[in-house]
Amino acid sequence: MSKQLENKLSSREVATMMEVGHPELLRKIKKINEDFTQSKIAFSKYWTESSYKDASGKSNREFLITKRGCEFLAHKTTGTKGNLFTDRYMDRFEQMKEAISIGKIKPVKVDKSLKEKEIEARLKNARAREANILLKICNNPNLPKEYVQVLQSKATEIITGQAILPLPVVERKTYSATEIGQELGISANKVGSLANKHNLKTDEYGLEVWDKAKHSNKEVPTFRYYDNVIPVLAEILSNEKAS
Repeated sequence: MSKQLENKLSSREVATMMEVGHPELLRKIKKINEDFTQSKIAFSKYWTESSYKDASGKSNREFLITKRGCEFLAHKTTGTKGNLFTDRYMDRFEQMKEAISIGKIKPVKVDKSLKEKEIEARLKNARAREANILLKICNNPNLPKEYVQVLQSKATEIITGQAILPLPVVERKTYSATEIGQELGISANKVGSLANKHNLKTDEYGLEVWDKAKHSNKEVPTFRYYDNVIPVLAEILSNEKAS
């Protein structure tokens, strides 16, 4: 087959076949290209860089992947996903081979248009599934609201391709119960006890984050305090001594 008729697949379609997001596949190809470049290996036999325009007219990066490139990616994809991907890309290259053969006699422009629409529909479905997974995680009642905002922002970016919801910005310095206790001359347990008793674990005095537990690698919700809680706790301690 001549280079002119060499079959290539859009990395968007390949991502759908691999059941991964397109950005994830682009990152994987970028890492592979870096390894090839360091070893002075030309990656053009596997794929070439290209671009496409989305519905808004914005130009986005993609790669046109050869059959050899798909074989390379399949070797790096293990288990059921790897087997299914191999079956899918082999079928697609067979279809394109037949389309080129038929095209010598009869134009297949309509089929190409339908195929592009099918690819776009698959990509949208894949993005929707990925976003839904993130939104389901948001339903965890133990997640701090900052984590929920991050997940929601990422989900909308996956669906629309744009960062519509801004990521939360946490600029205010926070302190652990141990650090607050050192300032007041009391234990971390005492800080937590007073904060619970007087309802100080609110947005006004700090925020809840996920941190590693003391005696395991498991992450647990932990409240970290702003410095404005110190005078409040100091007054509570003073009142306790006076009573």
